Amino acid sequence: PVMSENTVSPQAMTDIVREIKCLSGMVEGQLSGFAWGELHRREPFKAEMLRVLLAVGLSPALSRQLLGRLPPKFDYNKGMRWIKAALVHNLRVVKPEDDLIEKGGVFALVGPTGVGKTTTVAKLAARCTLKHGAASVVMMTTDSYRIGAHEQLRIYGNILGVPVYAIKNESDLLLTLADLRHKHLVLIDTVGMSQRDRRVADQVALLCGHGGRVKRLLLLSAISQGDTLDDVVRAYNNAAAPVDGCILTKADEAVSTGSILDVIIRYPLMLYYVTNGQRVPEDMHLANAHYLIDRAFKAVRDASPFTLNESEYPLAMGSARSDIAVTTPSRGGAA
Repeated sequence: PVMSENTVSPQAMTDIVREIKCLSGMVEGQLSGFAWGELHRREPFKAEMLRVLLAVGLSPALSRQLLGRLPPKFDYNKGMRWIKAALVHNLRVVKPEDDLIEKGGVFALVGPTGVGKTTTVAKLAARCTLKHGAASVVMMTTDSYRIGAHEQLRIYGNILGVPVYAIKNESDLLLTLADLRHKHLVLIDTVGMSQRDRRVADQVALLCGHGGRVKRLLLLSAISQGDTLDDVVRAYNNAAAPVDGCILTKADEAVSTGSILDVIIRYPLMLYYVTNGQRVPEDMHLANAHYLIDRAFKAVRDASPFTLNESEYPLAMGSARSDIAVTTPSRGGAA
């Protein structure tokens, strides 16, 4: 068809949109710079606090949310104590009496490849064996993709004296769970896959179609970047099929745990355990909110290639999500 004089071609429209986005970014950058400069001028201690929070590994969104809720008339020291107390308050950790070793049930460990699902299943099985005996626990695997996955779990089973079942499909899972309903703890090792793999939805359907009997624990690696962790949680945890909790893995390999704690707080997820090594079952501990937050702040390094310099801090004042459901502790947390 012949275009009229007033018709805008698709290419021209694309160029216009690109130009608008470019101008928007420039304006946003300038406004962010003004906001940072104003913060630095009026409340220099808040600017310093923002530096610390970003160095810990917290997202700009959560950092700004915390600073925005800071009680008035606090100085730097009181403010930092309040922020740490707020982070502890919002980091949901399982109570010792609700430890799954004590409570029992059917738990499937899910997550991307390489986060330590098989080893963590073995650690949990070993702990249950020590507490309740080998007859109280059973392990399963749905991982038929990775070469040797079943064999690796079977080796752990032989060492512990715990049976291991290979699950091929949903009917297989239903029948096996029915046969094992008398067991105190059933642990399911699942196939690791990218959070962008379409099979994640199939895995959710497989594990969530049993009246809520199978509880899913999402394993999150402390050595993953914040954006990646965010992507993983969105893929495995949704309103239709939320996960029942998470396990923080590879804490011993991470320079900083701020990013992973940020993600756990923002979504928010119930944190069960922290793993910090390959030893079975020693290198796994119930999560302790005070310890984890304290450790994250102590791990801050003075200089790193990834540390923002003075001119880059205005970027942290830019447009990031600010609708985070963060609750605040009592004033007593800042005493």
